[in-house]
Amino acid sequence: MSDSFKPALPHPIKYSTSDNTFEDADKYPKSMSWFVPVASITPLAEHCMKLADKKTYTAKVWDYENKKEIEVEGVWINAKGKKGKDGDFGNLYPKFIEGANSSDEIPF
Repeated sequence: MSDSFKPALPHPIKYSTSDNTFEDADKYPKSMSWFVPVASITPLAEHCMKLADKKTYTAKVWDYENKKEIEVEGVWINAKGKKGKDGDFGNLYPKFIEGANSSDEIPF
């Protein structure tokens, strides 16, 4: 990691993908899990709010109520990963974004 890298979170979020072992595996053969350290929950919310203010895109998502794809504004959260014996895995450790939205402004 670069000496100039300033993380948005105190601890990275761990993610993994694997085969779905639940009863709906025929419809959804894969599953994804995140582990978010408690200390990173509020900073993650702040990071998402900064992304919403500064870095939005348009993409299609599934509208379950109307059973069709719709185009919405949103943010991308990207991560790199590796292949493992039980599935793919990696960490979400976004770069800090300078600017608006302090923790005093979180509405919850």
